[in-house]
Amino acid sequence: MTLRFPFPKLQLLSAAIVAVATVSTPGTAFSQAPAPGQDRIIMKPQTATGQGQQLVNVLVVAVQGRKVTIRNTQGDIAYDLGQIAEVRKEAPPEFLQGQRMIEAGDLPKALPLIKAVADRYKGLPTAWASDATAMLGNIYISLGQLPEAEAAFGEFEKTYPGAASGAASLGKARLAVERKQFAEARTIAEPLAAEALAKKTFTRAESQRYGQAFFVLGKIAEGEDKLPEAMENYCRTVAIFYQERAVVKEAQKRIDELRQKGITTP
Repeated sequence: MTLRFPFPKLQLLSAAIVAVATVSTPGTAFSQAPAPGQDRIIMKPQTATGQGQQLVNVLVVAVQGRKVTIRNTQGDIAYDLGQIAEVRKEAPPEFLQGQRMIEAGDLPKALPLIKAVADRYKGLPTAWASDATAMLGNIYISLGQLPEAEAAFGEFEKTYPGAASGAASLGKARLAVERKQFAEARTIAEPLAAEALAKKTFTRAESQRYGQAFFVLGKIAEGEDKLPEAMENYCRTVAIFYQERAVVKEAQKRIDELRQKGITTP
């Protein structure tokens, strides 16, 4: 099976450089301080046949509600998210550090790092900003903080209404499993699992959803004492659909515990 992921590997944000960005789209000026940056913003065209303006060598500072603060050498300017077609910005160090903490199994240390990224950049149309916002709910669930997880998934659904619907639904499925509401969780997870098994290739975002679906099915099977079936679903999350790292780490933990009991796949 070949994975096709449309997003490049995330790298650390390198040292920023000072450059001037030409800005003609109306905005609201704030501070007046020289500010380096290496981000690129592509604005939506003002006419159907036109091309969107590109703001280069700028720095995306933060997102507050519907406003994105972008810094150039003349200061900070706020743009509405609706004006922006695309943002090219590498993931901040906190996101990569949070991923490393997840890989190490240290979710308490991962939580403030991922939360800081989500709080600052949620709504930004980049893969890592969306990931951080979704990962936050999964981390809360793994830490047993269910009210916080429910709030995080609700925020994710509101912030990324289009692409987030599947991930938010899976978050609700995970919450249902933790509350022993297996029928509700199965209704969400089973169609996604069937879809995954019918595909030969899938995108990174699809891999994230499928991995969570199989993890949910593993938890359901384990809750119903169907341990070989649980092992099989956890293994699919870890070996095939491994893009949602917080869930993969939890699935690997369940695999290790089942192996200690002598459980194998069917």
